[in-house]
Amino acid sequence: MFRTQKGETVVDVQKRFTHIVNHLISLGKTFEREELNIKILKYLNRSWQPKVTAISKSKDLTTLTTTSFFGKLREHEL
Repeated sequence: MFRTQKGETVVDVQKRFTHIVNHLISLGKTFEREELNIKILKYLNRSWQPKVTAISKSKDLTTLTTTSFFGKLREHEL
């Protein structure tokens, strides 16, 4: 199961997540934007819960790109 690792940065999570998704796409799996964004939210650890809640309430997950989504997480990390 995909989970954030202790001490892992948002950039590290993004690289790992993108790598996995790209491999699944090459095998024929398709994903909607909202589905990918929900997966990211779901797999962040508890320390991210306030940001997860804020993003979920303020953004439309169907239109937010994965890149923009990770950008918002990087802003929070800094």
